[in-house]
Amino acid sequence: MNNSIACVFPETLPAERFLLPLVQVFGQVVHMQAIENAPPEQRTATAFTERCRRQGRLGAFTPVPLGEQRERFLALAQDIRRCGDTYISQLSMATLAGLGRRGNPEQPHAILADLLRGADIREQEQAELMLWQSRLMLELGEAYDIQQAELNEALRTIARRQDSLFAELCEEEEHPFALPTAGQDDGPETDTILRHRLKAWTRLCFHGRRSAPGLLVSRHRTAIDLLQEIYEKRWRQSARLLAEIAIPVPDADREAAGADEPSGRRCPDLDRLLAEIAAHGSGLKCSTEHEQLLRAGLEQWARVTAEPAAASVVLELYLFPRAPAARLFSESFADGDSGRPDGDEEDVGCVAGLLKTV
Repeated sequence: MNNSIACVFPETLPAERFLLPLVQVFGQVVHMQAIENAPPEQRTATAFTERCRRQGRLGAFTPVPLGEQRERFLALAQDIRRCGDTYISQLSMATLAGLGRRGNPEQPHAILADLLRGADIREQEQAELMLWQSRLMLELGEAYDIQQAELNEALRTIARRQDSLFAELCEEEEHPFALPTAGQDDGPETDTILRHRLKAWTRLCFHGRRSAPGLLVSRHRTAIDLLQEIYEKRWRQSARLLAEIAIPVPDADREAAGADEPSGRRCPDLDRLLAEIAAHGSGLKCSTEHEQLLRAGLEQWARVTAEPAAASVVLELYLFPRAPAARLFSESFADGDSGRPDGDEEDVGCVAGLLKTV
């Protein structure tokens, strides 16, 4: 059985184009939910994501449940979804004001004052306010993701109509002309919004010395670059590229059986290593045994995935020796104000993955 888990950050909504490659390697993919027992977002759901959810291949975790405050926050979250453009506009204004600048952390009430003005929320201790602020940021991030998904789908529809029109014109012309190249359907997320989301995700995930529920994986090169930058400054060494795993990705319709039998199940050594990393909160204290498992696992993977595929992505795994995940993420994304490791955790390094197209 494949017991490895990929923990996606900082997105909180599953996306088929990232879930599809990850389930080829991991037994389960999990996303954070800011609100416990929140219903799945139907506007971004696909047949494949729903199938993975039913099979237990797609899950969610809530590191800091709201408890008695859940209904109050749900009402606020619904307001955010209903007036998403207004909130995202306010978020943009906040980022322009420099709230995301490194070395200048925002005041505890900064975003709350702007976005929660008039809400019935009594001020409490700073830690609780920061958690509310973090949940708000993740809700804004979800609204942003939904908005971008709808915009991208509209652009793809326009592109298809454009291609059809130009194809008809080419057939009528004696000298056909070249079709214009379609634009990218997924532009990079603005750096300021991404930094806010990383900060919010880190504060919630590692609050109270909690661990990540799996091997940490992101689609953002910026996030991994920030981890490497801070690691070099704080730990005086460079991260190690542990592995590059080329993942064949069939289309979602053809993957109906593949979701039940991912390639990782046929690579027991790789699965064992990834499962151990996941079980230790994305931590690894690299040993000779781990090195042997990695080499054997990558050889198994190369044999299993030798056949050509419709598309391919690469999962790069980076090891940050002697840097526990809670501390590394706190130092990199949350101004050092998240959970700190105990002294005996210093020998454990963090493993973080970057999922990228090739």
